[in-house]
Amino acid sequence: MRLPSQSLSAETLLETFGVYHATRVEADPDKKEMADAWTKAQERLNERLKMHKAAQKATMRAMAVRDAEDEAFDDAVKAFALAVLSKVSNSRKAPLFRKYFPDGMSAVVTAPLEAELQKAGVILSKLSEEEDESLKAFSGTLSTAMGNLATAMDAHRAALDAELQAYGMLTTEKVNWLDAYKRNYRQLTSLYFKDPKKADGYFKPAPKAKKGNGDETPPPAAAN
Repeated sequence: MRLPSQSLSAETLLETFGVYHATRVEADPDKKEMADAWTKAQERLNERLKMHKAAQKATMRAMAVRDAEDEAFDDAVKAFALAVLSKVSNSRKAPLFRKYFPDGMSAVVTAPLEAELQKAGVILSKLSEEEDESLKAFSGTLSTAMGNLATAMDAHRAALDAELQAYGMLTTEKVNWLDAYKRNYRQLTSLYFKDPKKADGYFKPAPKAKKGNGDETPPPAAAN
């Protein structure tokens, strides 16, 4: 018997090979103990799979919130930049504009998120010394936008960590599932030692594994 590859997804192991094997042993009254043990192996892997899927959804939600806060942050920076430009007749070379945006406004809103926060921090520091009250009034808006973005970024990183942990537990449970699968095969081949092919009948034939052709869910990507 060719074992299913560990590179296969948990869904494939559960819903294809696991269901086939469960149906065969459940149909045999003499295999009740094996069927009960196999049901537990299926349940354990299914539980880890559900946990991983829930963690994936949580990460996606956290990413969506982070991206929304990034847009709000960008809007706050753009609004401030426009306010500064209105003071200098839209001259991007004016000292006042270059004071806050030495590399231009786009350099702030298109930077990596961590860099965006750092650049905004510099702007806020300069705003604390601003004498023009209409410009200084943007401090609150920018500070709130920065805080919301930083909080969303932290939540996204935490969600990624949780997803990575769930992925690790799922991978471990796949190994346990395959061990149980092999253990059942050994027991059946021992029972049917005079006719080993009979033991093979309890398992769905697995295709030959092809390098780089598994359907396993990839591990979580690093935060962007």
